[in-house]
Amino acid sequence: MSWTLTLAELLKATGGKAHSQVQTEWTGVGTDTRKDLSGKLFIALRGENHDAHDFVTDAVAQGASALLVDKFVPGLNELVGKVTLVQVKDTLRGLQDLGAYWRQKNRAKIIAITGSTGKTTTKEYVAALLSQRFKTHFNRGSYNNHWGVPLTLLEIQPEHEFAVVEMGMNHSGEITRLCEIAKPDFVLVTNVGQAHLGELGNQEAVVQAKWEMYRACPQAMHIYNLINEHTIRMHQEAKQKGIKRILTFSAYKSNAEVNLRVTETGLDFIQVMGLIGGVEGNVRVPVFGRQNGTNIMAAGAVALAAGMTPEQIWSGLPQLAGSWGRNQLVKLPSGTPVLFDAYNANPESMAALLKNVFELPTTGRKILVLGEMLELGKDTARLHEELGELAGNIDAHTIWFIGPSQAAFERGVKRTEFKNTLLLSDSYKEELASRIGSMLNDQDIVAIKGSRGMKLERVIQSWNPIGF
Repeated sequence: MSWTLTLAELLKATGGKAHSQVQTEWTGVGTDTRKDLSGKLFIALRGENHDAHDFVTDAVAQGASALLVDKFVPGLNELVGKVTLVQVKDTLRGLQDLGAYWRQKNRAKIIAITGSTGKTTTKEYVAALLSQRFKTHFNRGSYNNHWGVPLTLLEIQPEHEFAVVEMGMNHSGEITRLCEIAKPDFVLVTNVGQAHLGELGNQEAVVQAKWEMYRACPQAMHIYNLINEHTIRMHQEAKQKGIKRILTFSAYKSNAEVNLRVTETGLDFIQVMGLIGGVEGNVRVPVFGRQNGTNIMAAGAVALAAGMTPEQIWSGLPQLAGSWGRNQLVKLPSGTPVLFDAYNANPESMAALLKNVFELPTTGRKILVLGEMLELGKDTARLHEELGELAGNIDAHTIWFIGPSQAAFERGVKRTEFKNTLLLSDSYKEELASRIGSMLNDQDIVAIKGSRGMKLERVIQSWNPIGF
């Protein structure tokens, strides 16, 4: 069953003006003229490098039957009378207003998730758990910003009971705005770390920006991480303000509604035991990394808040799985297992990966391919030096660092007793990838991690992985 948006609803939601009325109903929206837009409303957004107003003719050629614009450009007058044309003051605001309208029209309860690390994985886990009982929608990929969130809301169908919406940010005020649009019923900050220091300037600014999720949604069910020092502060404020609808998770506090710990780890699993809603359990979850214990607790807490029973959650945990670029286990033709975790990176997630690799038993060699951590601002050199020191202490056979902070990383490695192979390059080098790939065997373990902008998938692609 698909939704239908009418012209009257579009004008009501956006306050726009119709310059022509050809088709008055649509079953979807689009923003990309490289995709099929048949029967859809095309919204002409402006990005950092492109203005979609320049491609309205292409949108019509791709099948769009309506255009939402905020200015007239060459070629647009010729389309008047051929397609429905609606003008608003600003197309981004129009998209957001339309998303907010659609959210209010549908019955789906909104679960909003943000955090410095783990938010995408937690979103995937929450959606996987809820989907076992409810009709559940969630945002795909990185649709988590000022345009991605309203587009996600506009994909909610009448049959959906829940929508899991990841919210990203790199400036103060963004989470507040996204909450105004989505009006969440459940809110969660997975944790607060050192991501986005470059944009926000300091750690406390990052804390305050994440805190917006709880402060903007006083009527929502608040779900708190009682492990992270910053989210503990947020929980304390909520109690002081008299927020009644609170649910918590922790590996240490037995009075938390979800209280789990990881008892065993392997390349393709973690063993988790503890209590969910007072019900004891002990299950093997097919994901890598001890840090996923926190993501599993967060997802379990959301599922509990959403109405799943503890028994349903316990039975659902073994069905969880990783996604592309997030602790993804890939096999090479040589039999070498590769942990590909290069969807994104910050100091906390880097440290988690390195500690996990350190704990892994192997009869072969451990090889690290690490990329630049972006968006760290004035702390870039210091944090890469700390990363180098940590990497130098985990008994790796070979370390290859890729990025402009190679000198800082090298300084950190040199503070350790690391005596094996250290490779440094300011950008991806095919010859270094080939050099490492040629020496791998099925007893080795490779870990690849860096910020998305470093495109470290090029490393693993050069090794011809199986099914990547």
